[in-house]
Amino acid sequence: MKRIVLYDIDSKIPNFALMKISSFYKNLGYTVILSKKIKYIKANKYVASSVFYNEKSMSRIKALNEIYGSDINIGGSGVNLSKKLPKKIDKCFPDYELYKHRSYAMGFLTRGCNKRCSFCLVPTKEGKLNSNYASFDNFVPKKQNKVMLLDNNLLASKKSFSIIESIKRRNYSVNFSQSLDISYLNKDIFNLLIKTKSMNSRFTRRMFYFSCNSVRQTKLFYKNESYLREFGRDAVTVIVMFGYNTTLSEDYEILSMTKKLKLIPFVQRYIPIPNTPAKIPKNYFDMDLDKIAAIKFRTNGQNGEKFLRYVNQLYFKTYGKYYLPILEAIYRYNNKKGINKYLRQPHLISKKQYC
Repeated sequence: MKRIVLYDIDSKIPNFALMKISSFYKNLGYTVILSKKIKYIKANKYVASSVFYNEKSMSRIKALNEIYGSDINIGGSGVNLSKKLPKKIDKCFPDYELYKHRSYAMGFLTRGCNKRCSFCLVPTKEGKLNSNYASFDNFVPKKQNKVMLLDNNLLASKKSFSIIESIKRRNYSVNFSQSLDISYLNKDIFNLLIKTKSMNSRFTRRMFYFSCNSVRQTKLFYKNESYLREFGRDAVTVIVMFGYNTTLSEDYEILSMTKKLKLIPFVQRYIPIPNTPAKIPKNYFDMDLDKIAAIKFRTNGQNGEKFLRYVNQLYFKTYGKYYLPILEAIYRYNNKKGINKYLRQPHLISKKQYC
């Protein structure tokens, strides 16, 4: 019997492309093997998919190339933005059994985006917005009512109204995993969204996701304050990207917006895409660091600590010292003893700001 091995390099959720490839080859009579470990497995075909472009993923890909050479087909947004699934595979219903995944369905209704944000791989990888990519029936199993949508800019679609109405009609609990575009939020869209069961990624509580990646976008959040408030208390999360091209004062202004509007910030460091490194300004430290150290995130602190660690590392890289109030803020809530590894090196700690 023919066998194909599918290597999942770095997916944090089931790899959608690999599930489609699995479905295609099972229909051809292949035995499909999924592996997250980089090791030799005897088979007739070898395929790997990498979602992220980082050192760890590239190391795993290098190891696979050393094992299989030209016999392995490696794709994914972490490797090649122009490489796409053949249409005959892309049309397949995803094989959820590949991951023994039954918690929720996942897939795209639309693909692409008409915006050309410099930090985003979507326009290069998927092209302009295609509103006719798929329907729920193309990836949602019968009797499954939890759906994670992977669409990159769903509200920009000319079919957004009918899609949201369909979500309500089918009584789906839906997670808008890539967030919604605040620039398309208006009265009509709000009246549709408020009737849906928009959930967090674990499908345990009601949640609406939006993104804010620049100070310019904060104006749209203030403009739509009444709608955001009507979604409900603690029901709106704002995904805030940092580490790409903003200064510290810009990061602070975005975070301050979430606090003023009583929204939940979820900070997320920029993950590089091929040929697009971070563009951190040389004058990044352009404000009082004590204001940053005093930030109180509306969580248990773990998410906010990612941002504070970034500030801490960049400050040391710039000035050769750690700023004590930032260190204290990092270990304010969690792993409090962790600060000791810094305190044992007092010559590397400063109580005054250099910026």
